[in-house]
Formats: sequence, structure tokens, C-alpha cells
Amino acid sequence: MKTMKKLTALALSVIFIFALAACGGGEGNASAGTVDDYGPDKPVTVRVGLTGAIYEDIWEPIAEKLEPEGILIETVQFADFSLPNPALNDGDIELNAFQHHAFFDDAVATNGFELAAIGDTYIIAMNIYSNAIDDVSQLKDGDQVAIPNDVTNGGRAIKLLEAAGLLTVNPAAGSNPQTGDITEYRVGIELVEVDAAGVCALLPDVEAAVINGNYALDNGLDPESAIFFEENYADNSYSCLIAARSDEADAKAYQRIVEVYQSDETKQIFDDVFDGYFVPAWED
Repeated sequence: MKTMKKLTALALSVIFIFALAACGGGEGNASAGTVDDYGPDKPVTVRVGLTGAIYEDIWEPIAEKLEPEGILIETVQFADFSLPNPALNDGDIELNAFQHHAFFDDAVATNGFELAAIGDTYIIAMNIYSNAIDDVSQLKDGDQVAIPNDVTNGGRAIKLLEAAGLLTVNPAAGSNPQTGDITEYRVGIELVEVDAAGVCALLPDVEAAVINGNYALDNGLDPESAIFFEENYADNSYSCLIAARSDEADAKAYQRIVEVYQSDETKQIFDDVFDGYFVPAWED
């Protein structure tokens, strides 16, 4: 196996976390393959955008398995959720794998991105955490609760607070309600809306915080320490996915990546590394 080496890039506020050494690809390389015509003697490099170091544990074994076939994966870390879709749409990466369907659908509709979901990956729960209390029933009027400020993760957080019995939401708002869709606060909490990546940092300063699972793991939070757990999923809104540009959605290399991702080996990583906190989204 070729040695993984660290790379750093300032453009687009991203950090290359690892790359397979001596990767093929690039203009002027006579042996370079394409996403539809590749092999051990004509490798193709595929840059995959991610938003958390925890995903390396999943993608490194996939990269090792695919390298002999001529698919050389580079992972590219982005600082927050707002960056990987524009980078993919603009051709700075070939795939991304960080978002659920609700976030993806909203980003495509809002920005006109020409992107397509090519395979589901996992569901990772969004739970409520606290350094101040042991149960959501201990929240009282005036307590601050931090939630993500983007449309889909914020809506998911509001639905979770509703499930916890803290507020009620207009049913017409669907799966992505906004604060204006809250019809009643059963407890007079104050919602503090910040970027999803920054919610963990607020945990010492608020009574509770609704935190995306990837950021909880990145910040060393034990999932079992949550004071309320997300459990019910009515549809695939919160199933995460791999995305490609629409005109390359059926590319042979990308479909092979999805196939290797959706494997028993990946399921074992979910169990061994993440204690089952990641649930395969490609199974019923």
C-alpha cells in the first residue's frame, strides 16, 4: 500500500487530510485514466469532500481497497457545511460525502447546483447535550438552547426539541420548520442559532445544545452522554449521501466507490469505530 501523506491547501478554506502517494491523474500525464476508463495502468484520482476528521476511519480502508483497481482517493476536509457543495459544483473536487438529503435538496434548490445524489451512506443522530443538566425535563424558562442556524439542520433541531416536549411546531412546516413555525413554547427556552460547526463550542455557555453527530464525535462527546436522543426517521431526509456533478453521476469509478462504501466492511467500521452510532442508510 502506498504511503498516505498529509497535504495542506489554503484555497477554499480546506485542508487535504490524506492523499495516496504517487497518485496518477492530471493534464499531461499519459497514463492518467478517466472516471469511465481507468485501471491499474491508468489510474484516476477522485477528490472526496468531507467535513470532519472522523470520516477518515471510513474512507481510508475504501481508498486502500480501490487503489489496486486504479481509483486513487484523496480526501479533502472543509471547515463547515457551506463549502463542499460549491466546491463540487465548481469542479474543485469530484465527490462529496458529508450531508443528508434534506440539506442537499435545499442547497441544490437554493443555489441551482447541478449535482446528484449517487448513493446513501449512513444516518447519524442529532442529539441534545448539556454540561448543566441531566435531563431535558430540567430545562426552565429563560434557559438558552443552542441549535444550528442553517435551514435543514436548524429545522431538524427544532423537530427534535418538539419530540423532547419543549415546544410545538405547525405541522404544515414539514420536516424543516423554522423558528417562525413554532406555535408554542411549552418551556420558555431561548434558542441561540449558530453555525452547525460552532454549536459544540457553545456547550459550556448554554444550558443545552442540539449537536450534529459528526461534530459531537469530532469534539469528543460520548453519544451516550446526550440528555435526549433522536430516534425516529419518517423518510430519507436525514440519510447521508455521496454526491457528484449531475453529468458524471453514472461514472463507472463513482459507482464503484459507492459499491465499496455500501459493504459489510463499512458496516463493521460503523460498529467497531463508532459503536454503532452510524447506521447504514443503504439498508431498509
